[in-house]
Parts: sequence; C-alpha cells; structure tokens
Amino acid sequence: MVPEPRPPRRSNALPSAFCVVVAERHHLKNLAYHLLGSVDVAEHAVQEAYTGWYTMPDDQQDGIDSPFTWLVGTLVRICIGLLESSPPRAGVQTADRAGRLHGADRPPQRWGAWRDAPML
Repeated sequence: MVPEPRPPRRSNALPSAFCVVVAERHHLKNLAYHLLGSVDVAEHAVQEAYTGWYTMPDDQQDGIDSPFTWLVGTLVRICIGLLESSPPRAGVQTADRAGRLHGADRPPQRWGAWRDAPML
C-alpha cells in the first residue's frame, strides 16, 4: 500500500513585499511623529506622502531610483509645511527663518533624544 502524498505546508509568513511595505510605513510614521509630536498628525502626513507616490504618473515613478528615499524626502517636506503653518505650542521652543529661538526658556532637545521616545 502506497501512502497518500501530504499536501504542501502552508507558510504562515506574510509575503516579503507586504512585510517591506509595513516596515516602511512604520519607519515613516515614527519619523513623522518625532518631527510633529502627534500620532494623528503623523498619520496624516504619512498618508499624504503615500498619496503623492501612488498618484504620481508611472513614467515619473520609473525615474526614481529609491522610492523609500523619495517618500522620506516628501514626508519631511510635508512635516515642515505643517509645522510652519501651525501656531506655536505653549512651552515649545521654536526658531524663525533667521534661526533666532523663541518660546520656552529651556534649551532645545538633544538630537539623540529620539532614542528615548516611545516607538509607535
């Protein structure tokens, strides 16, 4: 008697392209959160960056060597635009276009302080 062949095992792993997109979105959302200080506004900024990418004509997309680099640059520009258009928050130090500091009487946060911030 010949045993029946076993069906192939189903992999529980997600497709790698999907995993890459999820990880990419996670990085973009963390970047936006650290720039903007709000989860909701960060999500909006990331959505705007992806909208820019997916509404771009195919011939323009084909001319971009690194889509992730394009998304990061676009996201940073969106965040800067949001920061420039929003009123200053109480207790937050801001700088004008000439680099003069205004606002809180405390020194600006260190660049490395992002390591202590919560991950989204």
